[in-house]
Amino acid sequence: MEKDEAAVALPQPLDRQTAAKISPLPPPEEVFVDWLMSVPPHACLEDEARRQIELIDSRPTLHPDVRCLRALLVAVAGKGNWPKPSASL
Repeated sequence: MEKDEAAVALPQPLDRQTAAKISPLPPPEEVFVDWLMSVPPHACLEDEARRQIELIDSRPTLHPDVRCLRALLVAVAGKGNWPKPSASL
């Protein structure tokens, strides 16, 4: 391989553990709170959570922290076994 070809060659993908060491994901609870704070005031939280779940589900594999985030969103979307919180807050 010549020098120019080496510069164009794509690096090999990193395995999950190596990638996590280089660029760890933020805690799922922190991502959830950030998402919650970003939802417009009059938007339907259930609908917004369903949109996020669809985005997550469009990925081929899920990191364990992303699965945890998805579980939090499912609880908001009303698809879980947890009762919906009171809307009086």
